[in-house]
Amino acid sequence: MRSGRRPAGRPRRLRRPRKAGPLARYGAPAGFLLAATIAILLIHSALGGKTVPAPAPVTQPKPPATTTVAASKPKPRPKPGGRYHVVQSGEGFAAIAAAEHTTVAQIEALNPGVSSNALRVGQKIRVG
Repeated sequence: MRSGRRPAGRPRRLRRPRKAGPLARYGAPAGFLLAATIAILLIHSALGGKTVPAPAPVTQPKPPATTTVAASKPKPRPKPGGRYHVVQSGEGFAAIAAAEHTTVAQIEALNPGVSSNALRVGQKIRVG
């Protein structure tokens, strides 16, 4: 074998990488999957091999079918709508109660989500 520079007229030969054979192409991934499966099975058996059972379906007993003839009852009439007051500028629960001949406690009971400090002009307040 000769060392040193090559003669000027001869091009240098490049080595091409070898193609992987079928064993390297398919054997390596198959080996990895086999190793991973074995590791999972070993861990599963080390934990006692217990699996979580699926929850049992909940079935409720059906009441026995009975056929009864109900007497036709008159439908209850809807109660007439309550009385409302439209808030004016400068009014509070006390002024509204005096104008509508009721009490502040009754207005507060009929309007549980309304604060007397947060009334707005034009807001409807139930008074009866």
